[in-house]
Amino acid sequence: MKEANSSWRFTDEEGSFEWVNPDTWNELYFPICNEAGLMASVTPTLHGDCTTGQHSFVRLPLVVQDLYNTRSARNFWIYNDDLSAYSLTGNSARQRSALFTGKDRVEVRITAAPLAFTLRRADPDAGIESAITIYSPIADDKVEILLVKITNISPREVSFVPTSGFPLYARSADSLRDHNHWTSMSHRMSLSDYGLIVKPAMRHDERGHRRNRTSYFVVAAGSSGEKPEGQFPTVAEFIGEGGSFDWPRAVVENRSPYAIPPNRRDGMEAIGAIRFAEARLGSGRSIEYVVIEGATEDESGIERCLERYGSSSKARSALDATLAYWKERSERVVFKTEDRHFNNWMRWVAIQPTLRKIYGNSFLPHFDYGRGGRGWRDLWQDCLALLLQSPGEMRATLVANFAGVRLDGSNATIIEKGLGEFAADRNRISRVWMDHGAWPLFAVKLYIDQTGDLDILFQSQSYWKDHQIRRAKSVDVSWDPSAGSLQRSARGDAYSGSIFEHLLVQHLTCFHNVGEHNIIRLEDGDWNDLLDMAGERGETVPFTAFYGFNLLILAELLRAYRGRSGADEIELLEDLASLTRLEEGLDYDSVVEKRKRLDSYYDRIGKAFRGGKARFPIRDLIEDLEGKGRWLLERVRSAEWIESKTGYGFFNGYYDDDGARVDGDDSEGPRMNLTAQTFAIMSGAASPEQVARSFRAASCLLRDPRTGGFRLTSPLGGHTWNFGRGFAVVYGEKETGGAFNHMAVMFMNALYRRGFVKEGYAVFRSVYELANDIEKARIFPGIPEYINHEGRGKYHYLTGSASWLLMTLLVEMYGVRGRYGDLLLEPKLLLEQFDREGEAKVSTSFLGRRIDLRYVNRSRLEYPRYRIVRLGLNGESLQIEGPYGSSVLLDRTTLARALGEGVNRLDVELGE
Repeated sequence: MKEANSSWRFTDEEGSFEWVNPDTWNELYFPICNEAGLMASVTPTLHGDCTTGQHSFVRLPLVVQDLYNTRSARNFWIYNDDLSAYSLTGNSARQRSALFTGKDRVEVRITAAPLAFTLRRADPDAGIESAITIYSPIADDKVEILLVKITNISPREVSFVPTSGFPLYARSADSLRDHNHWTSMSHRMSLSDYGLIVKPAMRHDERGHRRNRTSYFVVAAGSSGEKPEGQFPTVAEFIGEGGSFDWPRAVVENRSPYAIPPNRRDGMEAIGAIRFAEARLGSGRSIEYVVIEGATEDESGIERCLERYGSSSKARSALDATLAYWKERSERVVFKTEDRHFNNWMRWVAIQPTLRKIYGNSFLPHFDYGRGGRGWRDLWQDCLALLLQSPGEMRATLVANFAGVRLDGSNATIIEKGLGEFAADRNRISRVWMDHGAWPLFAVKLYIDQTGDLDILFQSQSYWKDHQIRRAKSVDVSWDPSAGSLQRSARGDAYSGSIFEHLLVQHLTCFHNVGEHNIIRLEDGDWNDLLDMAGERGETVPFTAFYGFNLLILAELLRAYRGRSGADEIELLEDLASLTRLEEGLDYDSVVEKRKRLDSYYDRIGKAFRGGKARFPIRDLIEDLEGKGRWLLERVRSAEWIESKTGYGFFNGYYDDDGARVDGDDSEGPRMNLTAQTFAIMSGAASPEQVARSFRAASCLLRDPRTGGFRLTSPLGGHTWNFGRGFAVVYGEKETGGAFNHMAVMFMNALYRRGFVKEGYAVFRSVYELANDIEKARIFPGIPEYINHEGRGKYHYLTGSASWLLMTLLVEMYGVRGRYGDLLLEPKLLLEQFDREGEAKVSTSFLGRRIDLRYVNRSRLEYPRYRIVRLGLNGESLQIEGPYGSSVLLDRTTLARALGEGVNRLDVELGE
């Protein structure tokens, strides 16, 4: 691979990078977080917010535009007679002015590693070099730590007075535009020798005010834990009348901290403006300070933070532990190619699923996904990468997640912090995304393939219950929220079913929930949230194909279970029989019959729900599932293929709320959607000829001529009210014509699955090159949600693209994947992906053991000419049963005996 154009560069083989003078780029931000729940962002000028949740922002909540507009930033000031007020972050009015005039430009250097960020400034005129490192420790403390180092680079002694400047917001993001001043007046402030604590008396909420239990704090210490000299704890006394955050009078005039403040401090806006004693540094000497800010439910935790991190040596020890933790996370899957840029970039992609597990879809500056928390779809797609990295850790998570499924096949949509804890919807709206039922099976199948654990299918789990019934088309007025969220029978008994039963409920209800074209209804949207205005007559072709694909997988899983266990029957909810042909025949071509059958099932699980079980013959159930799956795929293949007048052929995506087909020939040109092509190909609905033609159409109609990326849609036409809010969004942004990486990577995955390797690789190159063209993308390493029409990366870090990309590269491109617990090797690497020695390498884990896999293509054969001709494990020849070919299957029992405890080297020789 050719190294991508970049303005930052990697400095080692562990993902560390540096960037000189990035501080004039407005939308750059970096994640700072830990699994305790601290979520922050930081820019090259140390702007960015910090929070533990929607209602507990330590720092001022920010969106992207605020990163370069607000003066409220992390700051560390020094003062002397020569410098006056000098900001180590560059955030003084004088320094910002010099930056834009170009006069006395100071070199700013960013260095970063997963997940620590350092801002360095070298200012020969000031005689000062500084380095500020920010990270969140791997501990149970919801804090971020700043380690500040100041070095005298002049030949003479330098003296200065240091003061931190960390404004505290200390309340809910809801209060930013609602009772902002009123909520500040509930602040109660206490001062310590090391800083301040703000604990609002109340969490303001006019639906029901609550006692606040969160304390927000900023504390600081010297290099050896020395106490500060004093502080200016309110904004008013720090900036002074006429002052500002970028020209605070307490610093500019070198004021002494007040012994007796001239104003009341409770009820005031707070700031961690902590003053240290004057420092004198000889030439070449350095001094360090530690600043800790965060939130806690237990004020004793603040003293614990000082004990843990309150000196430079303790802070550095915690930094080392943090770097080691994230290094291990980034190394669970490692690609080793000649392109070191790609190798390092993939380390950042590898940790993005963990970042979304922590942040959800919110709490970074692109804050367009509501009020926090992960959504149902995100939960399952993030599992894909986590399952490849550590499948054994994920079993309990998978089982717990199914507790969010309702008996009508819908689900709670918001994932709370605790395992298996859900909320119906983040905005308290009754609605259903029809694609939600498709994702859990995809994750469970990957887990079973990686582990061989078919028994998970028959683990028991409860169902979710709330006021929404009949897939949010009706309300259960008898539901008592005080009774909890467990589905109960009419007798009041909590009802549980197997994981397999949950999967059947999700898929059988959707199979029958069809629109007038006998395509599964769109409801309130599918994967594309912008298609949210076709709730009555809208239908979705892509997810009709996906559900058909999944029905065949359910049958395959059941067949594997029967073969392994010898069982002839399984126990399921007796009411599910009405959604199969086991109880009564059903004409799949009849929309009316399907809807009647679904209504009958809804009646059975309503107020008179018995919760009875029945034994289902496995052989008959397999036949039923396969029949349904094949019918759906054939329906898409034959009825939704479009022959455009332009000569292109592709699949229709949707029907709108007027019942009209959305895609096809239009007065402004062919209208096409990438999602429809992706799932028709992935599911097997598309014939080989249709795959080839669909890809050609996407390459011509959906590739952005400016960026080269695959756009999600062709132009959607004028604003309309019969399909979705996407029509109101300007074309070329986000789902509406942006190069939407999530679907582009799934398109890539689909092409690889069907053996269209060159085509899949072309999609990969477009994604990789766009994300790494930093002059245009203007992001740090990683894959963003989408690339806009200017080539700029948007919604960085928190995207399902990362999970899908990691999975596709490992499982499809490098061909390393489980198959019911056995290891299947099926490389789909192009010749250009092998190095000069004809080798391609990846490091991963299987069966809990570390494997360094090396493909050896000495004859330099192009795909698909090569096949596997020889295997070696740890220097010894490895024999397998069965033929060698384009793939080989390594039996898990044999492999487990052969694998050692350390790193195992698996050599795979390719030849003709």
